[in-house]
Amino acid sequence: MFKYLGYIFTLLFIFSVSLEARSLLYKINSRTSTVYVLGSIHLAKPEIYPLSKAITHAYRNSDVLVLELDPTSAESAKSIQESMLSSGMYSANKSLKTELSKKTYNELKKYMTKTGMALEPMQKMRPWIVVLQLSVVEMMRLGYSPELGIDQHFLKQAKQDHKEIVELETAQQQMALLAKDDKSFQDKLLFYTLKDMKELEPMLDDMFRAWKKGDASAFDKIMSKSLEDDASLIEIYDDIIIKRNYAMTSRIEDFLKTKKDYFVVVGSGHVVGKEGIIALLQKAGHKATQY
Repeated sequence: MFKYLGYIFTLLFIFSVSLEARSLLYKINSRTSTVYVLGSIHLAKPEIYPLSKAITHAYRNSDVLVLELDPTSAESAKSIQESMLSSGMYSANKSLKTELSKKTYNELKKYMTKTGMALEPMQKMRPWIVVLQLSVVEMMRLGYSPELGIDQHFLKQAKQDHKEIVELETAQQQMALLAKDDKSFQDKLLFYTLKDMKELEPMLDDMFRAWKKGDASAFDKIMSKSLEDDASLIEIYDDIIIKRNYAMTSRIEDFLKTKKDYFVVVGSGHVVGKEGIIALLQKAGHKATQY
């Protein structure tokens, strides 16, 4: 399970589509460098391949592959495992039954009964671990695979090509966001994950249409729908998406100051929106061309 954890932040942004249509691929130039930014599909189906010529051309023309995280690296695997052991389980006197709100615990019981999964073996897992496990299981049930994700596709290709690989974040940083020691945060994280599970397939259909049209605005609206239902989720959204967008944008601006060309692959949720990476780059004075 460890190798799947790096994909958790964008599980809501996963969909299957023909990438021959306009996609979330953007090109940003400086005087010395070109940076391509691709909104990624972290878990996918076989039919998304082959990728479009524009995407493969961008990769081939770049000196460096940039990912949010390389979950296959020894350092990342070690950090993920340490986080699982140190902050992924409840202490002796606590469990999901004692720590979750009645509303969330009842939703969890309903979901487990519906899917035929046993709840008892999960009782000692903290909510963020349950979210990881249930999300991956559900996506794989629908036919999506982490091994077919665009990140993994280019990671494998870059290793074969002996291309330089750079990570925007560390596994420790990503795990710290989810493992936050905040009872309310953990409860809402699990509750809204379970809620989104019920609408996952139609949501993927909507994302398909938005992607096919190259409609970043529609994609952003679908992604942030839960915020309309509960304004208190804004704090979680800010931690998991927005703050990271600013940090990633800063790194990309550093790339633009070099003499190398970069192919940046990040979750589609980080690319779209008023505080998405592309909008932030544009606010900083950079021109972004969509393909």
